[in-house]
Amino acid sequence: MKILPSAIAFSVIATLALSACGTNVVSYRLDTDAKDARLTEVLNASKRVIERRLQAMGEESSVDIENTKGEIHIRVAVEAAVADALTQELTAPFSMRIMTEAPAGKGDINVEGQGSFQESGITEEHLVWVTAGTDANPEKGRVLLEFSEDGRRLMGDIFRKNKGKYIGLFVRNHLVSKLLVEAEEVKESILITDIPSILLAQIFADDLNVGLHATFTRDPS
Repeated sequence: MKILPSAIAFSVIATLALSACGTNVVSYRLDTDAKDARLTEVLNASKRVIERRLQAMGEESSVDIENTKGEIHIRVAVEAAVADALTQELTAPFSMRIMTEAPAGKGDINVEGQGSFQESGITEEHLVWVTAGTDANPEKGRVLLEFSEDGRRLMGDIFRKNKGKYIGLFVRNHLVSKLLVEAEEVKESILITDIPSILLAQIFADDLNVGLHATFTRDPS
């Protein structure tokens, strides 16, 4: 399964021209269902996601995370306009869907040059975790998508019913990868290979894991 060139679009933000309005500290409460080692991974991924968003805005600022008895806050010193833009990005709704190929023009969503796709019933509720790693070519990356028990059951149905057809992975309503179902073999996970670099694979995994397991709420000023 290969990632599309547009796959990174959902995690790369256009540079914003922001006027100086005075630096202040913006704070967010982070709520998560992750525990133990996964909690540490979610916090580290959240920090990287925020840093990348700031860099895309032309900002370099430290991201401080404080975890006090399970109450987690993230603080960043930025200009007011940057804080507002960052808040909009962090609080935007997250969605993930696995969709199946449909006849041209008859799906729930049409993607120019890629075809029509229809809902399969698999959403972010069925995705548990995304792991980035090195592909067979050590200069490239890959990611493994792990599903819940219900998700694995639904994936099995999809593979049995769609041999010879494509399924699409949509994140925030963008098609990011397509997989040709070559056999009826039940797949309990999806492996996306041939990502241009390990860094891009990590960005992909961070964005999905943070979307799945972290909710940001801006604290009152």
